[in-house]
Amino acid sequence: MPNYSAKRQEYDDALPGWQLVKRCVAGPREVRKYNEYLPMPDPLNKSEENMARYEQLKKRAMFLNVVGRTRTGLLGAVFRKTAESALPSAINYLLENASGDGSSLEQLSKEATGECLDTGRGGLLVDFPKVKLPEGQTALTVAQAANARAYVHFYPAESIVNWREDVIDGVRRLVLVVLHEKINEPTEDGFEFTAKDQYRALIMIDGRYVQRVYSEDVPDGEEAEPKDKAGKPFDHIPFHFFGSQNNDASIDKAPLEDLAEVNILHYGNSATVEESGFISSQPTLFLTSDLDPDTFKTHNPNGVQIGSRKGHLLGKSGTAIMLQANETQLARELMKDKEEQMLMIGARIVQQGGGAETAEAVRIRYSSDNSVLGTIAGNVSEAIRLALFDAQRFMMGTVDETGTVFWLNQEFFDQVMDAQAILAQMQLWQQGVIAKKDLRTNLRQAGVLESDRTDDDIDADREDEAPVVGSELGPVPPADKKPEVIDE
Repeated sequence: MPNYSAKRQEYDDALPGWQLVKRCVAGPREVRKYNEYLPMPDPLNKSEENMARYEQLKKRAMFLNVVGRTRTGLLGAVFRKTAESALPSAINYLLENASGDGSSLEQLSKEATGECLDTGRGGLLVDFPKVKLPEGQTALTVAQAANARAYVHFYPAESIVNWREDVIDGVRRLVLVVLHEKINEPTEDGFEFTAKDQYRALIMIDGRYVQRVYSEDVPDGEEAEPKDKAGKPFDHIPFHFFGSQNNDASIDKAPLEDLAEVNILHYGNSATVEESGFISSQPTLFLTSDLDPDTFKTHNPNGVQIGSRKGHLLGKSGTAIMLQANETQLARELMKDKEEQMLMIGARIVQQGGGAETAEAVRIRYSSDNSVLGTIAGNVSEAIRLALFDAQRFMMGTVDETGTVFWLNQEFFDQVMDAQAILAQMQLWQQGVIAKKDLRTNLRQAGVLESDRTDDDIDADREDEAPVVGSELGPVPPADKKPEVIDE
């Protein structure tokens, strides 16, 4: 029986880091589920009392979710503008329903970009659903053919458990990808379900792309051979990796992992601060008395209560004092150090500044993560574009490379263009230095024009407008006649 659930060593090595980042992004409740991120003060003591104390320690500790807020800020920088997209009519449906579940192509790209920030890795599989024909039917009807469409499915890094690349004719090509999937099987009443593991193997066999689905019920696998619109088998696996550095099959470093490590250490320092504050802030009463213990207990049967209206007998030479520990700043200073370190790594948290920060200062301060973010946006865009090509092979048979456009925004800050800058751009256009298309592209990047308004949209709107016949300054001269200049 094939070992379809085998995992690569690189996968096992990277998995703890991926889980750390994703748990940090999920927030305090998720982090507190795992004891590995907050050391137990007395790990050898397994008593119920010590375990209960540890649970109280976790509840008092504050987890400042810097990783999650940074991730939100970086995603917001990419999707502050709509992605530039244009698709052939045969796959235009992907703009509104890319994965078959109603998610748009831009929503798919958000999911992929977020995964790339978390793990530095992910993949897109282009697949065509299997249409089961009724008994006796040998060909698809028009209605069935219309409903059968190719879709793009997103797979996170944890689901890509095995892969292999071989050099074929001097080119490194993907020959194996194994995807771990969870299948929910409902019970008879339909109100509950059981999650089962399933492994989808994408394999190249004798130059042909083949899919095999393995599970406990089907250990030998169920095989299918997807074909393009012309009925020919694929000569490559329609699965496309994307990463934080490049789009090959190797595992790239997770961009947020360093930040998550410091965030967890900050969480540990917070637990120390809160625990010491909880213990040392409570005053402790110390008594001295000439009474023996039995006599003292007889005269004070309920012990010594602090703040009660009841008196206590301590004997003729007894005294009482209250002790309270002095405040220590070491743990708090360690927390401040971690916060500064997280800012150095690139954390985007709300800070109280001494004054207004210029856009250029922000660009410099976030230059490192903006460089990584630009690479991620470009890699995800390229992977989606390649996936769109494979969707065309399913739906059209041929690929329209020039008519297929998808590119995520890489202008993470507003490019302010004042009236003087706009006038300078117009003069460059009038002098023939740049084309009208260049002018409009620059205006879109500066936010003067909406990013999703194409040149055709603008030209169509201009055709519908009434001609300008005059202005407050007088009639407009014909285009072929220069205005008359009168000497005073």
